[in-house]
Amino acid sequence: MEQRCEVCESFRPHDLNAARELLEVPFGERRVLLCRGHAGIARNSQIESLEGLRALYAESEGQRSYIARRARTAIALASEARTVGRRASDLAR
Repeated sequence: MEQRCEVCESFRPHDLNAARELLEVPFGERRVLLCRGHAGIARNSQIESLEGLRALYAESEGQRSYIARRARTAIALASEARTVGRRASDLAR
């Protein structure tokens, strides 16, 4: 899977210009993959937390952010099919 800036990927999913230099920026436990431009905007805005970054890159109207709460690897793992039987009631279905 090709790595892209998390903001660019959410804001412009069909823009195939993945030649941007990427930086892995730590925000507490979470590391966010940003292009140099979006990382610079965050640095110049003095963002120090993931919540602040999510607020900075939020939709102008609405409540969604272009930065996910969880890392992509966590999202990918959560979307994989789970085996039947996590709970006793799952077996009955």
